[in-house]
Amino acid sequence: MEIVERGWDDFWAEIFRVKHRRSIPGINEYDEMIVDFCIETLGLSPGDELLDVACGAGDQSILFAKKGINVSAFDISERLINTATERAKSEGLEVNFFTGDMREVEFPRRFKGIVILSHSFGFFNHEENQHVLKRSYESLVDGGRLLLDLMNPYNLPRFQKTWTKLDRGYLLSEPHVIDATAGMLRGRPATFIDVEAGRIVLANEDALSNNDIRLYTALEIRNMLQTAGFKSVDFYGQNKLPRMPYTATSGRMVVVATK
Repeated sequence: MEIVERGWDDFWAEIFRVKHRRSIPGINEYDEMIVDFCIETLGLSPGDELLDVACGAGDQSILFAKKGINVSAFDISERLINTATERAKSEGLEVNFFTGDMREVEFPRRFKGIVILSHSFGFFNHEENQHVLKRSYESLVDGGRLLLDLMNPYNLPRFQKTWTKLDRGYLLSEPHVIDATAGMLRGRPATFIDVEAGRIVLANEDALSNNDIRLYTALEIRNMLQTAGFKSVDFYGQNKLPRMPYTATSGRMVVVATK
């Protein structure tokens, strides 16, 4: 079979964030659960302004909009934003989807809530990650809240090699590797067997460039948020209702910071 390399935006974004995501059992129920959690935890009401950072193909953004929230949402992948825009249009919803980099996007004092979901924080070096939090702070109105839905560094899932049947072939996902000394979750290259085209697709350097995630402890993330200007920081142990205290054995580390 022919072997080719493809980039994140021109291939892998759709494979992982659309096709593979839709194959996950119970994903629709999960999205409903986390959206309800965010609305109650952030104190949102219909008509309030919300920014969804790294929104992917807009699954949760669209649910926020269905509940009457005024949603702006962005992702670095133009392909995913195009998909999200078409989905919102097909459902008769108005969502301000746009392509953007979380290190650069800023809306001074506009939003009551900002969400960064599905452990989409920590892709950059420490200084850039700190800058993302500062940008978020500046984009909130006084009293607004930022919600980070993160992996619990003390209770990470057991990562395994998996094969997933997709419409054109099979996706091989290698397990992540924990780099304890660096505090990083190292992503592993994925392989797609494109049966229809008779080829093997690998990730190119671009697709692998943001494959690692910095894992912060609660103490570290609290210090970063306070440095960004937030006046209070709360932690929860799950991204669903009812809200539960955060502990070392919690399934998630959900952080809510108030401006």
